[in-house]
Amino acid sequence: MIQRPQTLFFLAIVAISIMLAFSDTAYFEGQNETTTQQVSVEYDETKLTAEEGSSSEANTYLLSFILAVACLGLAGLVLYKNRKIQLLLASVNYLLILGVIIMMYMYSLRINYFEGSGSQSFTFFALLPISLLFFNFLAVRGIKKDERLIRSMDRLR
Repeated sequence: MIQRPQTLFFLAIVAISIMLAFSDTAYFEGQNETTTQQVSVEYDETKLTAEEGSSSEANTYLLSFILAVACLGLAGLVLYKNRKIQLLLASVNYLLILGVIIMMYMYSLRINYFEGSGSQSFTFFALLPISLLFFNFLAVRGIKKDERLIRSMDRLR
């Protein structure tokens, strides 16, 4: 199981997804120039900090998609003997990862607290879902390579 490269790629998908879900990494930050308002959008919640206090709102849909990506990656890791189901899970994982990226963009578009008097930017952690796409691509490529190897061995018999 561990000697197959797609196992390591699925393990990377699970590790990155769990890190995104349970760490306080902000992928979008904004700050008002005239007041002290700040907003930071994390993978699990959106935080707004102002002079009068702070508030937070849970990003439950984004968090549930990230946890679904982790679960499908773990299932692909465990189902190493059944390559067809593993390939199907990796294909569904593509859709979920794209859903995570789209929802990240939608959550950042929703931030319009500053009306032109502030700065807003994505952070480095916004690139991590793109690395999920990359590792998923490498896992699918490894599964297909194993399938071709098994078929060529069957032809030799």
